[in-house]
Amino acid sequence: MPSSLALALTLLFIAYLFRRDFRQQYRPSRALWIPCLWMLILGSRSVTEWLNLGTPVSGVDIEEGSPLDRTVFLTLIVAGLVVLWKRRISWSQLFRDNITLTLFVLYCGISIVWSDFPFVAFKRWTKGFGDPIMMLIILTEREPIKAAQLLFKTCTYILIPLSVLFIKFYPHLGRGYSEWTGAAYYTGVTTHKNMLGFVLMVCGLFLVWRLFARWGGEGKPGKWIDDFGIPIVLLGMVGWLFQMANSKTSLMGLIVGILVYFGLGLGNVRTRSGSYFIATILTFLIMQVTFDITGVLIEGAGRDSTLTGRKELWNVVLHMDPRPILGHGFESFWLGDRLNTIQHLWYWKPTQSHNGYIEMYLNLGWVGLLILAGVIVSCYAKIREMLTSSSEMTELVMFGRFGMAFLAAFLVYNYTEAAFKSLHFLFVIFLLFMIKYPELQQRIGQSFPAGFPRSVQAAPRVTAVGDLSLSPSAVPGSPRRS
Repeated sequence: MPSSLALALTLLFIAYLFRRDFRQQYRPSRALWIPCLWMLILGSRSVTEWLNLGTPVSGVDIEEGSPLDRTVFLTLIVAGLVVLWKRRISWSQLFRDNITLTLFVLYCGISIVWSDFPFVAFKRWTKGFGDPIMMLIILTEREPIKAAQLLFKTCTYILIPLSVLFIKFYPHLGRGYSEWTGAAYYTGVTTHKNMLGFVLMVCGLFLVWRLFARWGGEGKPGKWIDDFGIPIVLLGMVGWLFQMANSKTSLMGLIVGILVYFGLGLGNVRTRSGSYFIATILTFLIMQVTFDITGVLIEGAGRDSTLTGRKELWNVVLHMDPRPILGHGFESFWLGDRLNTIQHLWYWKPTQSHNGYIEMYLNLGWVGLLILAGVIVSCYAKIREMLTSSSEMTELVMFGRFGMAFLAAFLVYNYTEAAFKSLHFLFVIFLLFMIKYPELQQRIGQSFPAGFPRSVQAAPRVTAVGDLSLSPSAVPGSPRRS
């Protein structure tokens, strides 16, 4: 098939997918395009790379970054802040309700003081504010769960078909070649196979959620092609792309996430998820001490016990200029002489430690790791509230199942890749489930049309358990937010 014809068919397929969704009753606000663009960039390539203006390769380039990319991100951040300002968010209440996340962000900012590259660290810290801003746009939508679904649909509908197209018909865009062995590796719309892997992990989990949500009783049944046909076709694409990308970490994360998702479909598991979680951790620790279960799983997945050189890398970076208590400052370890020294030791020129927990230790020390643990526990607690909000399979419970499955996959993924960082596709999704959006009492009554009964206007706003903030869209005729 000619590549031009394949491109036309792919674009028609994507347009068909979106057209079917626009037939649904839910109509998002126009502001939702802002986080969608943010996620599409993080899940594919930077604007500079799409325009083929070059990619950062040297230490100096990494420190400076791209002016075009900075401009694009800044524009989206400003647009997001304008939206949140119009929605009259109570920032003080938001910070109080998210104390662990607030503490983590503040500590990251304070750590700039002892960074060897304070200006670079400051730029990265300020740019990272875009991540929670994008998720707050989702959480302040009139129907945040449906807005989140649309966000995942947009990423899945665009990134998955285009990745298939690039690999099969545009190899100069969808493939790469090792400069040492000459072997081909497949990247799709991304720039690296591991990056393609985590996009597939998220899209795969979303499609499982969408496919089995109807069976679980979420919403009203629709047409067969929407409920089952489209998700099955896209899952087939995800499976084929996983085979091409050969990203074992993401595949293991997807498998763990699916197991958690189906496990939470059992009522007794869902209501006692805390006990099962602790039991799972203890079982894993016992098996790890007894016969190195991680090594068995790694070798069973077709990887060598060193994780393709990762364990040697971990040993080197942990003993290089150790600062165990406070670390080297926010995202400052992989800069300057340290970066050059490490890249001279490995032909694949690492720019991260390939372990999210070690990466956090290197940049923020034990203090940062402890605060991060608190953030993860807070995220778990919020999702657990969703799971226990009802004994029935409501929309909120199903969203909680998806959230817990993602959290499990996210924690597994960070064992061999670093994803606890700003401007990372997975970390932004983590914030979606982490952030608690508070009650905004000053908005009660403002979302009702003139002449609506005052008795209804005075009624308490219905919100999701866990402060997901299902805003007053339940009221017919309420105006759309900008």
